[in-house]
Parts: sequence; structure tokens; C-alpha cells
Amino acid sequence: MNTTNRLGVSDMVDSNPAFSPDWLIEIEGIPTREEMGLARDLSIDLKRADTVYHYTTATGLLGIISSEHLWATDVEFLNDAQELTYAGERLLHALQEERETVRFRELVAAGNVHTTEIVNEFQSREERREYWGCHKDAGSGNWGLLETIDTIIEGLKQMRGPSRTSPLHAYVSCFCQDGDLLSQWRGYGGVGGYSIGFDTRTLRNMAYHFEKGEFRRITYGFDLAVKFERDEFFPEYLHSGITLLGDYLNALTMIKNPAFREEHEWRLMIPRDDLRDDVEFRVGPVGVTPYLQVDFPLDAITEVIVGPGQHHAERMNGTRQLLRRYGMSHVDVVPSTTSLRL
Repeated sequence: MNTTNRLGVSDMVDSNPAFSPDWLIEIEGIPTREEMGLARDLSIDLKRADTVYHYTTATGLLGIISSEHLWATDVEFLNDAQELTYAGERLLHALQEERETVRFRELVAAGNVHTTEIVNEFQSREERREYWGCHKDAGSGNWGLLETIDTIIEGLKQMRGPSRTSPLHAYVSCFCQDGDLLSQWRGYGGVGGYSIGFDTRTLRNMAYHFEKGEFRRITYGFDLAVKFERDEFFPEYLHSGITLLGDYLNALTMIKNPAFREEHEWRLMIPRDDLRDDVEFRVGPVGVTPYLQVDFPLDAITEVIVGPGQHHAERMNGTRQLLRRYGMSHVDVVPSTTSLRL
């Protein structure tokens, strides 16, 4: 559908205004039904993963086993400089356009629009939202909705730029679906690293202990999330009670740049709207780094893969003794099949 030379909501009184584009039109390469079916099958397969892996150094392995807790790091301090901002920019744009659509709805419902072109555009937008299941009901007659959307938009704007001041805090522990991946050994395992296998059901139960806690896999690409994961990342209904924390934080923390797709990442995510006493600090690659300690039960760990490096037999033996010392003899210790020379 051609989106040029259309009348914008904010310019309805002008003699020669133009519509702003609908963000759902801007999603490139809308898939066929067959492609959507393949994507759903892939999603189901990924959600059935029994084990995910946390890559770490020897120091990290010792700390995790001996303390029986993981670190959930503030997402803005991770190695991806676009955390929050990648999805945040796209979400900001989408909500700015949604605000226009809500104004369309209110004006049309009030009978204040008599231009056929405007009415047709409004109907087209409603049909697209119905098809995609994204914000298909914006709460007719709910007069506080525009103000609510404005508040969320302002919060998203605060997350942009080098001096961003995020109104939210999201702490995450990161896992990979592949326990013996070359790029992960290079990026996180270091010389003589380890890959710790965690039971996904246990991680999901751990997430439930936290208010709005989540454990799920990352979706790579904003458009892909809208197409195939819209029911999980985008509310079906807009209403005056929506908040940036309650309704959109998953979209910010669980969508990443497609350049990181190889990582097949899953996350245990703990959202916060304030800074609490249980937040601790450590020195990280970007300086002082906030994090939470997340306790896990002994049966959460099912496997430890000993990564590539020298003294492999000794590292295997040391790992088995470490696990026995802390009552984890049930955990399998296996060697990496990667031939990387470190």
C-alpha cells in the first residue's frame, strides 16, 4: 500500500498535509504462511531445549559452584553496546506511530473526520493490527491512553545516547543453547574455560521467584519479534494502565541485533523499577558494574564441559573433585570437542 501523500493526524486542518507512515508497513519482507509455519516450528524446537550453557573462566566456575549462585548483571553493562537501545529505538518509533493511530481512532469515533482518505487510512491500519495481533484494540473511549503512551515514549527517549539515564533496571544471566561453541569459548571462556549446563525447567522456576522475572530465549531482530513472537513481546491491547516496565521491558531486553544470532542466547531476566539494597557491585570491562546474586539449587547444574586448552586431563580431574566436594557428583564432566589451540 502506498503511504506517500497522505494526511497526517496532527496536520488535519492543513490544506496540503501528509500521513506519517504506519510502522507495520515498514516491516520488510512480510512472510508467507509457509514461512510463518517454519518459524513457529523453529520456535517450538528452541523452547524445548532441556539444557542451556553458561560459559565462564576457571575463576567463574569455582565461584558459581562454591557459592551456589549466579550473577545477574545490569543489562546496560553487558558486552553488546546496543543493549536496550537496539529494540528501544524501534519500539520508540512504533509507539510514536501508534499514538497517531490512537488519535485516528478517537477522531473517527467522535465523528470529527469526514475526509474519505483519512477514514480509509484508519480502516487500513485497523486491519493491519488485527492481522498481526499488535495493539488491535486501543481501548475505545479510554481518554487517558494518549497521556500514557506519551509517558512511555518519554521513558524510551531517556535510554538513548551516551548519557542515557534509564528509568528501568533489568538484570540478566546469559546462557547459550550450544554448550561447545567456538565463538563462546573465544568470547567468554578465556584460556582454559568451562561451559556449565543448567536445566531449563529449573531456571524457569527460579525466574518465578522474582516479580516479573522471566526465562526465555532471545529473538534476533525487531521485525522477527513482531512477526513471530508478537504475543510475547507486544501487548495485544493498548490501555491507560500500560507501563514501560510492565508491558515493554521484555521487548527491550529479549530482542538483540541479528549480528549476535550465532550465540543462540537465553536469558534469566529480573526487572526492577528502582535500585534496591540487594544490588551489589563489581569491577567489569566497562567499570563499576551493578549485579544481583541469584541462588540456584544443586540439581540445577546437569553438566560441565571442560573447554579447549592445555592440561586438559588435569582440568577434567579437578572439576570432578570440585563437584564432589560440593555434593554435585551427579553432574557429568565432559571434554570439549573443539580443536581450538589456546
